[in-house]
Order: sequence, then C-alpha cells, then structure tokens
Amino acid sequence: MTSLYSGLVHLNGNLMAAVDLETTGLRAGYHEPIQIAVVPLNSDFKPLEDVRGFYYNIKPLYPERAESQATSTHKLDINELILHAPEPDRVADLLREWFFKLDLPVTKNLVPLAHNWPFEASFLRAWLGPEMTAELFHGHARDGMALALAINDRAAFKGEPVPFSRVGLSALCKTFNVTNANAHDAMCDALAEAEVYRAMMQYDLF
Repeated sequence: MTSLYSGLVHLNGNLMAAVDLETTGLRAGYHEPIQIAVVPLNSDFKPLEDVRGFYYNIKPLYPERAESQATSTHKLDINELILHAPEPDRVADLLREWFFKLDLPVTKNLVPLAHNWPFEASFLRAWLGPEMTAELFHGHARDGMALALAINDRAAFKGEPVPFSRVGLSALCKTFNVTNANAHDAMCDALAEAEVYRAMMQYDLF
C-alpha cells in the first residue's frame, strides 16, 4: 500500500522535498558532495511530521581536491569525514532505501526545492548518475533563487525597482526574517530554503 502525504494537490502524487548539498568545491565531477539533506515537505512548505529527513555526511574520495574557500564556508572537517563518514556509494544506497520507504505511488518521486538547483543537480548527477537522479527526483524542480530572479525580472519589465538586490540564500533569509541556525549545514540550509520559498509564496508577485 502506498502512503498519502499532505502535499500540494497539483503535484499529482509526487512529494516536494527541500534539498541541499555541501561540496568540496564548485566543479561537479571533480569536486564532491560531502553532506546531503533531503527534507519532505507538506502543502505548507513545512517538514512533514513523522517523516524523517535524509541527512548524511559523505566521505570524500579525493580530499586533495577540496578548495580552501569551500571548506572555510561549510566548516566541515575533511579529515574527520575521511575517518568517520560513510563512502559515497554507501550513502547513495541509504538514500535509495530511504526513498523507497516513503512508499510513494508507482512512478512518483520527489519534486526538489533547492536554492540554485542547477548546482545541486549537477553534483547529484555526477555522484548518483543520471538514471538514479531521475528516479529519485522529478524534473520540475523549484528554486528560490530562480524565483527571486524572475520576480526581479518582472519588476524591471514593469519599470519598478527590483525587490531583491541579492538573491543568495543568506540575503533572502535576511529579507524575509528567516533564521538559519547554522548556515552552510545541508539540513539547516534545506530548512531555510523551504522557509524562504514559503515566504515568497506570500509575496505580492502580481
């Protein structure tokens, strides 16, 4: 029997989930994801009750490729990850197991909500492969950064001041008074993105 969740009706049985990755740099396929969070959301863009989100550190296979700017941003200790985090293939298996325990209807999957989804998706595809990424995540992703840019475009098109001078997650958190308890932690950023997106749904778009 499949599980029914209080998601948005127009998702047609797919389930929205906030997604965030922390990585060793900016180049997918060369740099690696070292932390992932996937948080299923209800129709109010809040974490689903009684559904555990997926949250893991990942052992880097090429720690020598880690960029100092990336490590200073997320503050994950690469040496600790080497010693204690599970390997990428193991985390991929755990992610797939977690996904199937959601018991979504056949052919349904997770609609990702991420800040700068193209970046996150490029690392998912490099790590999980295109087939598994498509199996777990729907192609119609939502993206708080892209939405903010679209709102700016519409304002400029109408000759109005653009509302968002900066569209990074931290800037939009400040704009909408969203508290991010530990910025650049995958779980905290995923939850913050959900709150920002929720605030933007209430923004006077039109």
